Amino acid sequence: MEKKTLSNILEGKIFQIPDYQRGYAWEIKQWKDFVQDIDALIDDKIINHYTGTIVIYQPIYKPTENYGTKKLEIVDIVDGQQRLTTCSIYLSIILKELIKISDDFNSEVPIYLFSGSKSKLRLNNDTADFYYDLISKGVSNLEPNSIHQQRVYDAYSFLKRHIEEQLEIRAEKGENYLRDLFDAIIRKLNFSFYPIEVESEIGMTFELMNSRGKDLSSMELLKNYLMYWVYRNIPDASEKEDYTKLINKTWKEVYVNIAKCSGSESQCLRIAWALFVSYTPKNWEGYSGFKADDVIPLRNFSIKSKNEVKDFLLKFLNGLALISKHYSAIIKPINIPLKESEFNLLTKIKNAGNIANYLPLLVAARIKSENGEVQNIDYVDFLKSIEIFSYRVFLWEGKRSNAALSKFYRWSDDVFHSKHSLKSVTDWIYGTINWYSPENDFRKSLTDHFFTWYHHRRLLKYTLFEYELYLLQGKNPSKLNWEDLTDSTIEHILPQNPDPNSNWLIRWTKEERERFTHDISNLVLTKDNSRYSNFEFERKKGIAGTGFSYSNSDIRQERKIAEYNDWVAESCNKRRDELTNWIIQNWGIERHYQQPVIEIIEEEEEEEDSVSSLIF
Repeated sequence: MEKKTLSNILEGKIFQIPDYQRGYAWEIKQWKDFVQDIDALIDDKIINHYTGTIVIYQPIYKPTENYGTKKLEIVDIVDGQQRLTTCSIYLSIILKELIKISDDFNSEVPIYLFSGSKSKLRLNNDTADFYYDLISKGVSNLEPNSIHQQRVYDAYSFLKRHIEEQLEIRAEKGENYLRDLFDAIIRKLNFSFYPIEVESEIGMTFELMNSRGKDLSSMELLKNYLMYWVYRNIPDASEKEDYTKLINKTWKEVYVNIAKCSGSESQCLRIAWALFVSYTPKNWEGYSGFKADDVIPLRNFSIKSKNEVKDFLLKFLNGLALISKHYSAIIKPINIPLKESEFNLLTKIKNAGNIANYLPLLVAARIKSENGEVQNIDYVDFLKSIEIFSYRVFLWEGKRSNAALSKFYRWSDDVFHSKHSLKSVTDWIYGTINWYSPENDFRKSLTDHFFTWYHHRRLLKYTLFEYELYLLQGKNPSKLNWEDLTDSTIEHILPQNPDPNSNWLIRWTKEERERFTHDISNLVLTKDNSRYSNFEFERKKGIAGTGFSYSNSDIRQERKIAEYNDWVAESCNKRRDELTNWIIQNWGIERHYQQPVIEIIEEEEEEEDSVSSLIF
């Protein structure tokens, strides 16, 4: 290991970040620390500053590439990509400013940044071209379209603003500040530089490194542990290379899939644990659980032999890549004609909340469906049962977010390992719904009792949003997006606080107002309820073709309100009957659920798992 400056490190090499590594992850906290360290080198006359470690993979056979007039060696960055990327972005901004002052600095660009269409540092996955355009052209015409591109863009914007602010503060010494800044980055930042020549050593080295910045995720730590396991336990060079390539290939696919949906690495890994290691929630110990002697032991093979571990690794690595693909499709479903039913139901499940409860089971079911092991009608019925569970158990009954967690995880194992059919699991889900939210009680509560829907906002918004979709019948897209629903999109037809001189107080008794004001029958989605204020119904209803009103709304449920001649208690009762009948039709389970399934109606598991077990 050597101590080197940035100018020493970049000399004679092209650096690339492998696709199996995570994308750019630094955020504002790390950027602030970075610029404070750099400015301290200038203002406090500090000679140098230790910045961290740069580890590269430099194989014995050194690949090269033409770069300008030279032929440079290509190396992979194992550790330090966040610091190196941030330094390069900062240098690109500084050099743009210095070139405005002197053309002499043009010669520095190919040394540190790019030559022609080739950059000295190449980012991974979908950020390579975006990064090149950023350091060569700036931010003006760029539109990031992934989370990693957005972070690189935000880093550039933050660092650019910092320089602009400092130039304004140091107006008389602006040129000297820029020159000092450039010198500080290339000459005063010290890195521990460590080249690796054997690929399987990467994991061992990376896990032992301590560096400033964002902590490694469980997914990164696991990859490093697997690389180290292969290095330590597989002596045959050819077999060692095969496993190493499979690990790298898997992690590339995982990172790409998770980036597509802006998902969680830990959540994806948690699903893999449930499907391949243990479906019992309390057994999840994060990354460290994989190092256990009965999972992937490093030295003690008394419980699990080395060959058994190798077999498990092959299954797990292929399975993890597959899981990340389906996890991505569930977290961010894509609407394609052949899978429109799946898209609609996955979107509903996500909107209803608590999707983490179902993730392993959803992934297992989707894998079976894609493999043709489950008929599409059974898969769609299963998704509907999950959506009804969310509505009845979490939204309607208000149960804790971990309700039936153990059951859903056990069912994921049943489906994934083909112990039971998906149809059987669907039946069990309906049985569990009936246990938490008995059908007769659900119907009776809807039809016979009034309660304040308005104080149960997520239930109310989800119900009215789904009602809007029902009214549209798929013929037109909704003019309201789920993400845009706020309190200002809930309109009281009969106002909460009618004007003392209004007709509302004449046409409605005090008892009727107390009963109906916050009931769902008197509530409707709108774009901005402030525009209706406390107006009379005639004004809210309006005349078709003129002004902001129910009659002219592009929201279907408002249009239906405009069909009423007047808004009185009788109108509310009529609309209440329509809504409750629709709610029962949509979330009732009578047609799905015939009789109790004793196996899942037991109470012993329901509350055994703490809410913390849902933290992935």
